[in-house]
Amino acid sequence: MSWTLGANLENLTLTGNAAVNGTGNALGNVLIGNAGNNVLNGGAGRDTLIGGAGNDTYLVDNLGDTVTELAGEGRDLVRTSVSHTLSANVEDGQLLGIGAINLVGNASDNSLVGNSAANVLNGLDGADILDGGAGADTLIGGTGNDTYIVDNLKDIVSETSTLDSEIDTVRSSVSWTLGANLENLTLTGVAAINGAGNALDNVLIGNAAANVLNGLGGADTMIGAAGNDTYVVDNIGDTVTEAGASLTEIDSVLSSISYALGTNLEILTLSGTGNIDGTGNALNNRITGNAGANVLDGGLGIDTLIGGAGNDTYVVDNLKDVVSETSTLASEIDTVRS
Repeated sequence: MSWTLGANLENLTLTGNAAVNGTGNALGNVLIGNAGNNVLNGGAGRDTLIGGAGNDTYLVDNLGDTVTELAGEGRDLVRTSVSHTLSANVEDGQLLGIGAINLVGNASDNSLVGNSAANVLNGLDGADILDGGAGADTLIGGTGNDTYIVDNLKDIVSETSTLDSEIDTVRSSVSWTLGANLENLTLTGVAAINGAGNALDNVLIGNAAANVLNGLGGADTMIGAAGNDTYVVDNIGDTVTEAGASLTEIDSVLSSISYALGTNLEILTLSGTGNIDGTGNALNNRITGNAGANVLDGGLGIDTLIGGAGNDTYVVDNLKDVVSETSTLASEIDTVRS
């Protein structure tokens, strides 16, 4: 059964297979778990906590506390109010209290959770989940497919592994730009926030609000949901998927290369000065050219085609299509094909 050591008692061993707990006292205790799920709390003092089979929880409150867990004996958790490094075969760690304390993982697939202060969480090797909680946290991952939970604009994410085979992900409830060696970004919550990639081939996923998704370099995959989303395209390998099909949503692509709108996308704006083309879809599109010579084709639907500088060509297939040429330069030759 569960037991708390009284005065002048040093050691406690739990027996049997039941899910019982052990608590120490102010001395330096040795607490040994049984084959069940145990909570071992040494209390004050430099304690030694030894788990057995089962999913054990260790409460640590002294820098001198030690935790011993054998391999293959459940998924185990350390809850600590002091800075701590997970010992071998302990999978999860959680920081308690309000102090600016730190937590280091091990070679296992760790889940590390911070407290409300500014914490440093270092997962080391393994596929880790690092969640700093409130506060301006520093999250450090190593080898393995790591996931970083971000909720503060001052959070820092550092992925130290450069292995091409790894896929590391940031899940953010604030606007975020991926740092080096990070592949994927998922926006969470319901706020209108934005996401940007890096030079890698990124996957950017929006939330239910209005997002701007910009993959930057690389052949990026951008996926939007509800909300008036904007996608920035700069690579022929970029793909845009707009899942929100509501008629009240207006979703846009800003492209520096020739581009054709996919399903559920309404607006296309060409950027830069290159001679590139823009093509619509079956919706009522608005397509705006750039400073180069563009071919603007709205496709099906009642489309608005807007040109600027350059010798533009407008493809018209609906009596209600609108063509607007904003440049008045006499040297330009603009053409409508109907």
